[in-house]
Amino acid sequence: MTAKRGPSGGEVRGSGGGEVRGSGGRARTCPVEGGEAGHPSAAELRASLSTRDQEIEEMRRRLQELEKLEFEIPPAAPSHEEESKTSVAETTAEKAEVDARSIYVGNVDYACLPEEVQQHFQYCGTVNRVTILTDSFGQPKGFAYVEFDEVEAVQNALLLNETELHGRPLKVCPKRTNIPGMNQSRGRHPFYPSYG
Repeated sequence: MTAKRGPSGGEVRGSGGGEVRGSGGRARTCPVEGGEAGHPSAAELRASLSTRDQEIEEMRRRLQELEKLEFEIPPAAPSHEEESKTSVAETTAEKAEVDARSIYVGNVDYACLPEEVQQHFQYCGTVNRVTILTDSFGQPKGFAYVEFDEVEAVQNALLLNETELHGRPLKVCPKRTNIPGMNQSRGRHPFYPSYG
């Protein structure tokens, strides 16, 4: 037997034995030369390739059948952006219509209840809703919105400007409609130095 140096620094004994001895002295079998039982033979590889080829051909045949069928494609649904623009326009129009029937009431006493505000404006027209705004702690902010059934009730309610409720003179004016995007320029403006 001839001794050769293997890749791991150990000796390889024999020319075709397939036994490798490392520095630890333990023998390992080399999977390349000896051929282990865990590796498929060439015949098994050919058989698996032929079954895969058959599966690929079957998939191609199915694809051609599907391509032959003419499916009618439904018309494209409106995109999410188009829907949101439409819904924003509708809600803006609805808000403008509700705001035309509503009033702002300022200087409302903090102890005042929505029912008391409703009673104060009940002779102007049918009141749909009274909203007294509160802060994050639930305390009233000192103003309210009153929504009526009819637009004409707003003109009648404006006549109650400077009338007293809980000993405080109310400020009554028509509710304004917020325009989206108009509030973006508030705050600090960026500094643009002049070069020149």
